[in-house]
Amino acid sequence: MDSPSSTLPVVADGAPAPTTKEPIPQGPAGQSLTGKSAVVGLLVLSFLSGFAGLGYEIVWTRMLSVTLGHEIFAVLAVIAAFFIGLALGAWTLDRWICASRVPRRWYAALELIIGASALALAHLIPWASGLAPRLLGTDPAPVLQWSVAFALPFLLLLPATAAMGGTLPALERLITGMGRGNRWVGATYAANTFGAVAGTGIATTVIAPALGFSTSLVVFAGINAACAAAMLIGPAHIAGPQGRRPVERRSAAPRSLPQGASGTEGQEADREANRGHCLAVLFVTGCLGLGYEVLVVRVLSQILENTVYTFAAVLCVYLLGTAIGAAAYQRAQPRLDIGRTARALLLATAATCVAGTTALWAAPSVHAMVRVWAARAAVAPLGGAILAEAIVALAIFFPPTVCMGALFSHLAQAVRSAGGGFGRALGINMLGGALAPLLFGVLLLPQIGAKTALVITALGYLLAAVLWPRSLTPRSLARPQMGAAGVVVLLALGLLLFAPPLRFIRVPPGGNLIAHADGVMAGVSVITDAQGERHLQVNSHFRMGGTVSQRSDHREALIPLLLHPEPRSALFLGLGTGATLAAAAQYPGLRSEAVELVPEIVDLLPEFAAATGDLGADPNLALHVADARRFVRATNAGYDVIVADLFHPWIDGAGFLYTREHFAAVRARLAPGGLFCQWLPLHQLDLPTLQVIVRTFLDVFPDADAFLATFSLETPIVALVGTTAPIRRDDAWLERRAQADGIGVTLDAEGLSDSLALFGLYLGGAETLRRFAGPGPLNTDDRPVVLFDAPRAAYALRERPAERLLTLIDRLQPQPGEILPADAPSAASRLAASRLAAYWQARRQFLLAGLRPLPSADVRTVARTLAPELLAIVRVSPDFDPAYRPLLAIARQLSYIDAPAAAALLVDLQRANPMRPEAQVLREQLATAPR
Repeated sequence: MDSPSSTLPVVADGAPAPTTKEPIPQGPAGQSLTGKSAVVGLLVLSFLSGFAGLGYEIVWTRMLSVTLGHEIFAVLAVIAAFFIGLALGAWTLDRWICASRVPRRWYAALELIIGASALALAHLIPWASGLAPRLLGTDPAPVLQWSVAFALPFLLLLPATAAMGGTLPALERLITGMGRGNRWVGATYAANTFGAVAGTGIATTVIAPALGFSTSLVVFAGINAACAAAMLIGPAHIAGPQGRRPVERRSAAPRSLPQGASGTEGQEADREANRGHCLAVLFVTGCLGLGYEVLVVRVLSQILENTVYTFAAVLCVYLLGTAIGAAAYQRAQPRLDIGRTARALLLATAATCVAGTTALWAAPSVHAMVRVWAARAAVAPLGGAILAEAIVALAIFFPPTVCMGALFSHLAQAVRSAGGGFGRALGINMLGGALAPLLFGVLLLPQIGAKTALVITALGYLLAAVLWPRSLTPRSLARPQMGAAGVVVLLALGLLLFAPPLRFIRVPPGGNLIAHADGVMAGVSVITDAQGERHLQVNSHFRMGGTVSQRSDHREALIPLLLHPEPRSALFLGLGTGATLAAAAQYPGLRSEAVELVPEIVDLLPEFAAATGDLGADPNLALHVADARRFVRATNAGYDVIVADLFHPWIDGAGFLYTREHFAAVRARLAPGGLFCQWLPLHQLDLPTLQVIVRTFLDVFPDADAFLATFSLETPIVALVGTTAPIRRDDAWLERRAQADGIGVTLDAEGLSDSLALFGLYLGGAETLRRFAGPGPLNTDDRPVVLFDAPRAAYALRERPAERLLTLIDRLQPQPGEILPADAPSAASRLAASRLAAYWQARRQFLLAGLRPLPSADVRTVARTLAPELLAIVRVSPDFDPAYRPLLAIARQLSYIDAPAAAALLVDLQRANPMRPEAQVLREQLATAPR
């Protein structure tokens, strides 16, 4: 990749001293007869090179995040390694390229090195995925984690990134040699960045989803090879003049750069001072520009959907603005004064950063309005979602990035014209960019907040303008520019003093914000609703559980623990409110560990202590702040049960938690006879994506079963349960387990009082799941189908979760022999199978009844409309408690206003299930109760 374009913004700097080559045939106007077509051809190569460069960055960053984990140390280290490699290449290779007789050979060689390195990295990065966890361990110290997370990608990517750093300076020199004049920095940079825009969009939406990462690298390597071939074997007017070493001449110095009063020595000293100041400003603006992007992306994570397509849309907008700014500068620069223009662009960047920061407060409304408009205009759901995110990004990013693109081109051209090298300018700019994530994302944002940090970026540009030395321009700062600087300062102070924090926390009507923590990775909040129930929110719109969902949270621990014959150790991947871990703590003799990626979630656990207890004080519980994938690969422990929490499948990166490689790593951590349970949010998955996950799970765990957590229609949760060896269970499984382990009271409280209640949640065994999943691709680290497909499904989901659940049940249609022994033809086993089949039939009927909303909350209406359906369900399966107990509740409420109707309902219930005494007992209590 040759452009500064990357995951984060770049504001590069200068280029080599302009040179003139051998005389080229001239046209009537003095323009080279071949110069125009040569420039166009070289700009096309710059575009293609930028296209491949951003494609590489997207693919490599994702592959390395899988290798090193998603902890913030790893993420920032990968970015820093990438940028520093580019900076080293640009800075080091610049002098060799400038001194070369045939720079086209340098360019072709660099493209070939990039392509060859990419092909090697397709194998080296997966190899590193096994090395990194061994080096880091489960709980590495920050210094060790930062060192490994930086050194490993830096060394792996260095040949490619260093070569990328040299390609743009080589192209700029070739274009300068072919074009009229010597000011082509803006054009070269603009073409390369336009290519980066195209590479970002096409790589994310087409190439990587269709081909996977390794094959995508082959495609991008092919583009590198094509660029090299075009340069080496193309016509002379494309490849540029060559032959004897060019005779270098200094271009006429720009009128704003004084030449000094003491002849040649004075001129050289002035040039050196000019270069030094411009390079310093380029370093600072590189850091500020990237810092602005880091902060804005972090704020937008509270508003946008945070899918892989969100990232692409925001990055495309950022790069597009930068490219347009560079192109505009290229067109205007012959009329520009170096010193005055630098100040003006610095002031404009400061002002637009303040404006962009101000626009953030309107971002939620803009996003919602565009989504509504897109829906009314019948725009495809995915297209409408991406359009909304892109428009929000445009409002915030576009004006500042246009200024940044022009500013980079201007400063780089100033360095070039002062006798410096474009590669050195580009390199030092990227070096500043490499510092930004650590400075703004890790140090400033958590300490002073996003709003203050964003204002600092704007004031940084303003300070650079005010401090621009008089020696670089014949006039001091003009009055209009001084006035503009004052306005920017006043606006910035207004934001600091009067604007609210940049937190977009969604509190339901009647609710309150209890606690909030702004972390490097996310903002985490604890809120209450109108009923006083507490909820955990991440980035303001991802619910991670709460007191209202404790029943299902507890079952997420109890069901897999009950399905294992004798669990003594358990690992929970994902923590949330801690309710699932708290349920495991009630299991006698069980030692449990939990892994959570976001540190602030662990910090806010005390807010749920009233429901979960003090988890940190329990000696049988251990908490780890780490990436779940990396932890599983790093630990040497073996666990009887491993439980993976609900992961929002469309969030960028979550798809890697459903890959074959991850499931295989989990299986390797299971003790003999161990069990793995992967919970899936069916309310957030379409059935085709679910089929991919099931197919992948079965590839690793051929003996697998599926269970429900509850009979919830709004948030149905499905478990895939895999074992290292088949476990044979009989109809009295749960009764014996409860008696042996002393957990009967806990199970009664969670509605798991007998084996029918447990096995009634069963959805199907391995063969049933294979028929459902059918043939198709697996979700792998190299081809993460879920990463790209889950967001499409999430945007396009139209049916209600209950309808999806019923469709799944109808397609699976389990048989009792899948869960109970089929080779025991005793009367008791036949009766158990018959009761279980009836229970499943009643389950379906119950879910169907729940699809119809009640017309009124009046108890008479409820009794008239719902009670007959529940009675019919009880007649199908007298064991079906979810229908039996609501009827008791309806009868009790009805007794206060219509005692005869309540008594009649209890008689009907007693007839439907004469084996249970509750109806008769309640009837007798109501008959003797005082009125």
